[in-house]
Amino acid sequence: MLALRKRLSYQQAKWALVLLLLLSLLMSTFQVFFDWQDEKATIQKQVTSTLQIVENAATEAAYSLDETLAKKVLAGLMRSNSFHTARLEDDLGYELASTYRPLEPVSSRWLSERIFSDLPKYFRLNLKRNDHLAVGTIIVTIDSGSVTNGFIRRSFRLISTSLLSAMLLGAAMFMLFYVQISHPLSRLIGQLSLLEKAENDPAQLQFKQTSREDELGILARTITALWHKRKKVESELAKREAYFKAVLHQSSECMLLTNLKGEILDCNHETCRLLMYDAPKLLTLNIQDIDPEQTPSLLQDWVKSAQGDPKIFETQYRRSNGENFPVEVCANIIYLDNEARFLASFRDITQRKKDQEQVKFLAYYDALTSLPNRRFLNQHLEKVISEARSTGQVGGLVFIDLDRFKNVNDSMGHHVGDALLIEAARRIVSCLSESDIAVRIGGDEFVLLLPVLANDHDEAQHRATILAEVLLSQLSKVFRLEQTDVFISASIGISLFPFGEASDSQILRQADTAMYEAKKKGRNGFRFYRQEMLQQITDLAILEKALHGAIRDDEFYLVYQPQVNKRGELMGYEALLRWHNPQLGLVSPARFIPVAEEIGLIYEIGDWVLENVCRQVKIWQGIGLPSSFEGVAINISPYQFAQEGFVGTVEAVIERTQVDPNLLDLEITEGMLVENIASVAEKMWRLKEHGIRFSVDDFGTGYSSLRYLQHFPLNQLKIDQTFIRDLSSDPNSHVIINTIVSMAEHMNLSVLAEGVESRVEKQILEHIGCTRYQGYYFSKPVKADLATLYLKDNEVFPFECQDA
Repeated sequence: MLALRKRLSYQQAKWALVLLLLLSLLMSTFQVFFDWQDEKATIQKQVTSTLQIVENAATEAAYSLDETLAKKVLAGLMRSNSFHTARLEDDLGYELASTYRPLEPVSSRWLSERIFSDLPKYFRLNLKRNDHLAVGTIIVTIDSGSVTNGFIRRSFRLISTSLLSAMLLGAAMFMLFYVQISHPLSRLIGQLSLLEKAENDPAQLQFKQTSREDELGILARTITALWHKRKKVESELAKREAYFKAVLHQSSECMLLTNLKGEILDCNHETCRLLMYDAPKLLTLNIQDIDPEQTPSLLQDWVKSAQGDPKIFETQYRRSNGENFPVEVCANIIYLDNEARFLASFRDITQRKKDQEQVKFLAYYDALTSLPNRRFLNQHLEKVISEARSTGQVGGLVFIDLDRFKNVNDSMGHHVGDALLIEAARRIVSCLSESDIAVRIGGDEFVLLLPVLANDHDEAQHRATILAEVLLSQLSKVFRLEQTDVFISASIGISLFPFGEASDSQILRQADTAMYEAKKKGRNGFRFYRQEMLQQITDLAILEKALHGAIRDDEFYLVYQPQVNKRGELMGYEALLRWHNPQLGLVSPARFIPVAEEIGLIYEIGDWVLENVCRQVKIWQGIGLPSSFEGVAINISPYQFAQEGFVGTVEAVIERTQVDPNLLDLEITEGMLVENIASVAEKMWRLKEHGIRFSVDDFGTGYSSLRYLQHFPLNQLKIDQTFIRDLSSDPNSHVIINTIVSMAEHMNLSVLAEGVESRVEKQILEHIGCTRYQGYYFSKPVKADLATLYLKDNEVFPFECQDA
């Protein structure tokens, strides 16, 4: 229990009493002071009034110098207890009479003499006769103790009463404070003390004071609310701590908890497993034993900079056997029991590091050959060219493309192709000096970066030539792959630098252009880049760009070359595509058809030709056709014929145009017949069911075996014009044509000779047995309107006509 002198009510009452006593004393003192002023005036007035009573008698005694009367006057004056001495003098100051009375014994005389020292002790009254004649003076002294005794008693009673009232009021306040504040607070404190001593906190807390509506009630209710809130917070903290423990020890992540000195306070099983420690041993260590960089000062810095967000970083941890390994750490400063703690979760990223190294390798190196790749080349080429410009030395870029590599891949499988690339890369590297770099930029293409060849162009070209010849020699040697001998060759393009302001990408394109030039010249060779090659590439780019808009801009048109029998009667046309561009003029099919096939436009162009020929044939059907007319031949590109939906495309065109399919003759090349026999035959037979006829164009120039012809529904063989030109000068051509005609007769096929340009050629062909012709001797290709006139007039060829 709290001691009385320490209780709030005692302290309040004590200081209230002191304050009341001081105030009472002060107020009483002020009251006594003001009362004294009034009392002093009253005393002076009373003395003066008493002297005035005896003034006439005293004046008479002084005027007559009557001592007896003077004594009687003073005796009467002394009857008042206020006077101590009295004296009557004449006008000359001689004493007529005097009297004396002893001071009365008053206990407060010492107090009055000290406190009321300002009270006058002597009083004089001048005596005058007829208001102008001075006859004497009365001089008296007062007894201050006797005069002020009554005032002092009154003042003492006043002060005593005030002090007593203050003490009584203080006692009342003490009781009030005790009853209203101290006692309820004591009970509240007592309850809290019992609560503090209790081993288990009660589930509910209720104070009797909570029903009060004053501040004490508010305090009790607030304490109750805070208590329950504390219980809720403690419960939540207990749950969180339990959850934290569960997360720490059940997490699949490795987790460590340390204080700011680095001392390990807790860890989970995964940490022990990864660090190869048992738990008791690990808990005796400092985090610096595991991560030397994690010093206490660094942990202190963590506290200063921590914003509540975890930080992720990579470092090296050390196992119990001294082995270091990379880890990724997610760490943060947390607070447990108001103490800052360092919590780190980490994982072994050894495999990730290896994967990153592998990714980095794959980013700059070829996974198959382990050579640098295109990205590596792009990052180094500009630097090498800049160094060559600054040093004045000549370097080179060699572009290598393996010839017929696709054939090896297709025929022997990709695994053999990969083995071939690996061996080819090894041979290429073996030909290089230490400063040279071999790069595989994709597929079967390699680039050699030669930083320094020589100090001048001629010497550099000479050394590049020697290197190219060595490379061709190495790559042309037999490759022994899966017990099979494989032979390939290479096409090589060389660009020297630095010359002019060519950039790294331009130099690479120059070497690529030179390589394609070598490939066009028959492969297994090399070419140095020349300026005119760029012009060819530029022209080709212009042609490609123009070709893309040719159909949209209606730049294509068709011409028709008559096909006649031995009597010169019109038996058909061959539809031929022409292209007139506003900038390029008339472009030869031999020039733009290969480009269209290479860039994939041949499908759209082929469909356009098929659609427009069918529409024209439908028109001719409407005006009537001669009995000798068999139909119109349409050249079909191998790429177009190889499409899966080719048959459906032809059927759709026939359906739209309503053309008679018996008037259509599709010309295919000899090479198409041997590439995929089953697929080609299936498409041809499906179209044959509609009545469409087939001719083999340029027969005799391919590599097909004649036995293949029996698998296809062919109607006609067209002898290539190269044999026709040599009829009059080359006996072998005569024999070849004779063989073709004889074979066609046995296979029930007709034969048409292309490129007949003279009467002599026609006669020789007729003598051999070829009775169907096409060529300038009969007619050049003509536009549709003139071809329509030929049909209407049933013309007989040859005759002179206007060129198309």
